[in-house]
Formats: sequence, C-alpha cells, structure tokens
Amino acid sequence: MTRTGTGQRRRATVPAALIALGVLGLLGAQLAPGAAAVIWDDRPVLNIAHAGGDLEAPHSTLFAMKSAVAAGADVLEMDLRLSADGQIVVQHDATVDRTTNATGEARTFTAAELAALDNGYWFVPGCWSCHDRPDAEYRYRGVRTGTVPPPAGFTADDFAIPTLEQVVAAFPGRRLDVEIKDGPDGMATAEALASFVAAHGPADRWVVASFDDDILAHFKELAPDIATSPGLGGVTEWFGSRGPLPDHRVLQVPPVYSGIEVVTQQFVDDAHAAGIAVWVWFDGNDDDAPAEWERLIALGVDGLITGKPEQAEPYVAAAATTTTTATSTTTSSAPSSTTVAGAGTTGRSELPATGRGGPGGLAVVSALTTAAGAALVRVARRRRDPVRT
Repeated sequence: MTRTGTGQRRRATVPAALIALGVLGLLGAQLAPGAAAVIWDDRPVLNIAHAGGDLEAPHSTLFAMKSAVAAGADVLEMDLRLSADGQIVVQHDATVDRTTNATGEARTFTAAELAALDNGYWFVPGCWSCHDRPDAEYRYRGVRTGTVPPPAGFTADDFAIPTLEQVVAAFPGRRLDVEIKDGPDGMATAEALASFVAAHGPADRWVVASFDDDILAHFKELAPDIATSPGLGGVTEWFGSRGPLPDHRVLQVPPVYSGIEVVTQQFVDDAHAAGIAVWVWFDGNDDDAPAEWERLIALGVDGLITGKPEQAEPYVAAAATTTTTATSTTTSSAPSSTTVAGAGTTGRSELPATGRGGPGGLAVVSALTTAAGAALVRVARRRRDPVRT
C-alpha cells in the first residue's frame, strides 16, 4: 500500500515541423460549410461520461458508470489495458498507484488481482486522485474491501477495477467510447479489442480511440467497420488540412489550452464541413463547468466528454429541447447542406460532407495554427491529470 502524492503534471512537446505543417495546410485550406457527420443522433449533444464521471464518482468504476447512466449519460467513456492474464481491463494509468490502495504496473496484475484492489481509495468529489486530503474526505475508501458499507443499491464489486466484459454485461447495448492506451501492450490490446467488439455488437455501439496512430491503424485493419477517432498524427494532419477524414468519424479534443480557445465556431464548422463529429473533453474541474458547456453547446459540438455527467445533464437536455423547438417552429423548406449540427439548428446529415470551398483569412489562419499547436500539447496527454480543488 502506498500514499504518494499525485506528482507534477507532465507536458508533451509538439515538434516544430508539425506546427509548420499546420501553417502550410491552413494557408492552402479551402473550407466550405457542410452538414456534420452524425455518429449517434439520439440528441443534438451527447452526454459522454468521462471514466464514468470521474469528478462525481471514483474513476473507471462500475459505481461511477451506473451513477452516470442513472443521471442521463448517453455514452460511457473509458480507457483500456491488458491484465497479466490477457483480459481487457478498464484502467487509465500504466500503474495502479493513483486510484487504488496498492502500487505497481497494472499489466503485472491478473484481472482478479486488479479486481481485488480498492479503486475508490483516493477519490474525493472534484478530484479523482488527490493524495493529500484528510482521511475523512475519502468517502468511498474501504467500500471495496468491506470495511465500509456500499451506498444503497450498490455492492463492493462496483468499486473495483472492472473488466470490459463486466462493463458490457452491466450495460447491454450501451454506447461506449473506448481508448486503447499506448505502451508495451498497446498492439496486443488492439487485437484483443478487435476480437471483443466482434463478439459484443452491434458494431455501431463503439467508438475506438488511441493517440498512438500505429495502434489505431492496427485496430482498424482488424475491425474496419468500427467508428474511430484519429491519433495524435491524424489530429495534427487535420489541424493542417481541415479536410475530410475518411477513416474516422469523430474528433475528440480539448476546448481551451493556456487561455487559447481551441474549439471555436470556425473549428466546429470546419469539422462539420469535413463530415466529422466534434466531442470535447476537459482538462479538469475548472473548464468542465456550466459556462464552458453552454459555450460549446452554442457552437454546435456533438458531445461533451465530461467528468460531471449528472451536473451536465440539464444543459445537454436543454440543448435537445432547444433543437426540437427550433425544428417544430420552422416553416421554411428543408435545410440546405450548409446547416451544421448544434443547439438551435435543424437537420443533421448522416453522410460525410466532402466539399471544400471559400478561402479563410490570414487572421483565422494565425489563430487556428496557434490553437492547433497548443491543443496538440494537450492531445498528447489525451486525458487529464488529477485537479486539486
């Protein structure tokens, strides 16, 4: 057992050549409005529970996922690794140190050994892994090991590190956004996941991501019909070209980095013109908040990957109501292909738009290139570190 601090936030760097690529691509980009490619059209904006809702409940636990679904979440987002005995487990970090009562590489534990760990050990509301709080604040510590009774309607097993098999069994038919983590087992995880999704359909319940392009390409070779999000290289290329992404259906990106807006109206319009849905993930407690949700919904994003699915649900539901009202009161003819998806818009095409037209201004080029470079720094991390509140 260990009680270590959360450590310093690591920063990835983006090679200058990639930023140069963004500049050149944007200078030559021919952008045109178009209709968004709809990956799932249950609602105009999807409530996507990040790690089950890791700012409201312990990260990557069935307790968090069940709570999120009960609160109205449409999609469950999670990270995947392989256990020592080859099972696909829902685990964010390469080690178990930040969420459990143990320490060590996750890949050295069997699935049963991982399941025995207390995966709610370091959770406090608003922080999925803070190691410096008074013991009394760790409200779920001990539930997994039986020293504390579980909340009503739940069991100790709901506070374990689950397998993907357990998630699918608990949520039959539930839509899942899963990330294959990189590392020494990344390729093997891609292979195991391809076999798994083939046996646990339907195919359209899945979106698969990895910021390692090689891992993602290997998965796509094995499961070409499964919707995917591009890796770091693919995102970089798209920031430069702003063109179609024929192999992918969704861009998953952060909204803001270092005070620079990444997800702007231009960004969303460009993605929709290229036939790509935009799902936005957050850096922590500060930006995963109502004001930012409202801004993004107004821009027309297609999904919020939020650590607060219960708190976000009224905002997502309001977006659906706004869209329904706008649709029911429209008296003009059917919307043209220039209509993009979002709050207050009508019509969403399920076919990717491939047209590219009118030029963008140099000011837009400069802003988007700066935002692209900043975003890619965060994309390389892909999922947030714990935030102290």
